[in-house]
Amino acid sequence: MSWFVRSKGFEKIDDFDLSACFDSFNKHWQQTFEIIDRIQTTKGVIKYDDISAVINHLNQLIKLLLLDVQSAKSTSQSPCLEYFLKNQLMGKLYSWSIKTERYKNYLKSEQLKIYGILLAEFRGHCVLSDDSILNPLLLILNSYDGDSLSVANEKHLVTVLRQFCVVLSHHPNILNNVLKKNINKNSKCIILSLLMSFIHRDGSIGEEARDALLIFVSLSRNNETLANNITSKSNVSPVLATGLSALYSVLPRKLDFENDCYKLSPENIEDVPELRNFLASVELCNAVAKICHQTVQEQFLDYLYHGFLLPVVGPALMQDFENSCSINTHLLRVAEEEVATATVYLDLLLRSVTHPGLLQTFVKFVLCERFEKIKIIELLINRINNKSPKICIATLALMETILDLNCEDVMLELVLKYLVPCLHIMLSQRSRIRQMDAYCKSADIFLSLIPDLFKYKNVSSEILFSEYRSYLNCARIRIAECARETSNWTYLYDGENPSHTIVEIKTTDIENDQNSILSADDSSSGYESFKALKDIEKMLSTDDCRPTDEMLSNTSSPCGSDSPTFFLRQSMYKTKEPYSQYPYLGPFIEALFSKLENMPEQDFRINLRLTSVLTRLAIYNKPLIQSLLLNHSMIFQPCIRSLFQILRSLKQNIENKLNGKTEKMKEAELFLEERENKLCTNTQNSRSNISKNVQSFARGETKRRSISVAFGAMFRKNSTQKEAVLESTSNGGYRYYKENDSESLDLPINAIILTEWLKELSAICQEHAISV
Repeated sequence: MSWFVRSKGFEKIDDFDLSACFDSFNKHWQQTFEIIDRIQTTKGVIKYDDISAVINHLNQLIKLLLLDVQSAKSTSQSPCLEYFLKNQLMGKLYSWSIKTERYKNYLKSEQLKIYGILLAEFRGHCVLSDDSILNPLLLILNSYDGDSLSVANEKHLVTVLRQFCVVLSHHPNILNNVLKKNINKNSKCIILSLLMSFIHRDGSIGEEARDALLIFVSLSRNNETLANNITSKSNVSPVLATGLSALYSVLPRKLDFENDCYKLSPENIEDVPELRNFLASVELCNAVAKICHQTVQEQFLDYLYHGFLLPVVGPALMQDFENSCSINTHLLRVAEEEVATATVYLDLLLRSVTHPGLLQTFVKFVLCERFEKIKIIELLINRINNKSPKICIATLALMETILDLNCEDVMLELVLKYLVPCLHIMLSQRSRIRQMDAYCKSADIFLSLIPDLFKYKNVSSEILFSEYRSYLNCARIRIAECARETSNWTYLYDGENPSHTIVEIKTTDIENDQNSILSADDSSSGYESFKALKDIEKMLSTDDCRPTDEMLSNTSSPCGSDSPTFFLRQSMYKTKEPYSQYPYLGPFIEALFSKLENMPEQDFRINLRLTSVLTRLAIYNKPLIQSLLLNHSMIFQPCIRSLFQILRSLKQNIENKLNGKTEKMKEAELFLEERENKLCTNTQNSRSNISKNVQSFARGETKRRSISVAFGAMFRKNSTQKEAVLESTSNGGYRYYKENDSESLDLPINAIILTEWLKELSAICQEHAISV
């Protein structure tokens, strides 16, 4: 139908003769019907000329129909349309076409083109409300189910499906009519059945199919009948889940990270087609979860959990590479890279999804799921101290993303459940947990812990002020953002709310609490997806009590008895928990502190990520966390090492080892500056070449830019000196020692990182003091 250009529509003809148009329209139909009738009556061999003549008449019919409708004042005044509907022309055409044997598919394709035109041009005229149009369209679509089509026919089919969905979105009565036709049947929803064959396709066909799916599924939000059809008569949920699994299975098992941070950026996504396709599918899942009916969402999330996370992501993340490859060094190295890459993919998933239900599902998977009797979160914490730098860095990057969720349940599991009893603090100090550092003494202490060799550098006060101001600005923004997203947390975590005395309460009864710790509703527990618990004092004051074990086994929490918030409930009634007997900061904080103690000898990339995670913890405006990390005067139990004690030890260690090594310090400074410049240049070049704007990283880009800014600005050196040093010490900005060199630059680089991190912590202290 080359005569019709959809983008421009048909031309309006002035002084158009409706009567002549109708006569011509009627004549073309009569000629078409004569051919059809003659073929059916003689039952002879169908000739191609007859088929060609029918198609030609149909082309003219549709052209005249469009002209007539466009020229008439309304569709009710269009004689051609009235005749078209009254005589059920499309139904008769379909009935004849299925009897034409070898020409059946050709005629079916031509009819599909006609429907494409009718749907596009009559979108606002409700022509589909007439059964003479709707029924043959449904028959045509059903006839395509299971067919193997050419690319051209696939494109026509997907276009018609999308146009059909658009019409249904504008006319709910037509949608109800479509649903009624199958209400007493077990037949599948043909629209979805056809669309699901194309949603994982690359290119324009896949994009159009995904658009159509989203339009159609969105109609279920206010239509329970459609929602039931989607859950019972379509394969939307399993196809979405298994599609993610299939796309995940073809992802690269090893990734080369130029920036050494083991965190995928939009630029990385564009460079790897498999990642791009996978992320497009994740975006689709996120959108479907946002717009669909609650029952559809529940089914989809269940399939996603049991069809993707458990069988695919879990095994990839939890593989025991150390035991299985301990003999073969090469296999061990390969396995380490695969585990690190799987960790990066989980990080990508957490940063890509925004829907509360999806976040709930992923957080439940990370916090509560077990593989071979060990929780994922426990294994991740153990991997912080893994010997493999790649696994360590990837795990720290993932933990930072998890902290960025600002989720109360996450923080309870990782940190707060160990701090709430206040056993790590001397009894006399518990009243000082909420004490504010109004004079910013802790900020001064952090600055005083900078190694002495950095305190007397020949740097102007203006440069120092500019650097420190960047830390202050960054800290102010991040603290305000975190405070906003944690404002609806159930507890203040200030040593009194919840009370640290809850571990001393002994009782066997508890209220039937039906709160969901991770419910995807309109409430918020740090992040918009998480529901706050009732106040713990309410639970104690109730008269309607039951045994603790019964309550725990019947809670509505999707995490079941593994829920991290069960700590607060259980610890009120049971004092046998390990962390309620002796001072302990928890495995997460202990792992971070242990890693920090080894900072001077570690790969500098580990330290960049490690300090970033600790900074993210310090951003939280919860007194229990601030008193642990930022209060220099807090007195802890003798068995608890404070952050300040660790930093003092690092200061002394670094000063002793770097005494007199001025040249090494200069090389380290130049390396970090050159490395940061190269990373910035590569990022800018990559973004300038991106053709599609990647919108999936709502929390995706790292928010800790202040140290990077400082690395680019804190060194003011002679360019000749810089070039000479870089020529001998670096290769593309990433090699920071010679192969035959007996001493690398790890220690001086780490000393610089420590210095800048102390400035950052100082700025965070100041901003916390004025943000209250």
